[in-house]
Amino acid sequence: MKIFAGGDYRLARLPYGTRLFYTLFLFFVAAGLLSCLGFIFAKSGVGSGQIAEYYRQEEMGLGGKGFLELLETSHFHLFTMPVFFLILGHIFFISSLAERTKTFVILASFSAICAEIALPWLIVYHSASWAWVKHLSRITLF
Repeated sequence: MKIFAGGDYRLARLPYGTRLFYTLFLFFVAAGLLSCLGFIFAKSGVGSGQIAEYYRQEEMGLGGKGFLELLETSHFHLFTMPVFFLILGHIFFISSLAERTKTFVILASFSAICAEIALPWLIVYHSASWAWVKHLSRITLF
């Protein structure tokens, strides 16, 4: 922790063991994101129409996403995504990128997380036309 107490810490200056640990962590994050992509596309499809249908099936009487299922998904995402965001953001902020770039990426990621949580609700209870925004949030998060 002493490394992070000073204001001049960078990823390249960290001890080898710390960099190795971050690298291995990021390897598992990448594997997790790839499996997440497979899960997302297999479950809700790739196209905007497929995404809208996945969330709005209940209105058609096909047992789609109801209030409790949306609430459960939001609850899960509201706890897990911020922790994941915090860990990756911490590693990202000790990179050598410009502060302006870091700030932009962090704000874009935060917006995409908010969209991922809000979009199922908007698609089900407002309009299926919100489904196209899922593409933007997915691209931003990956």
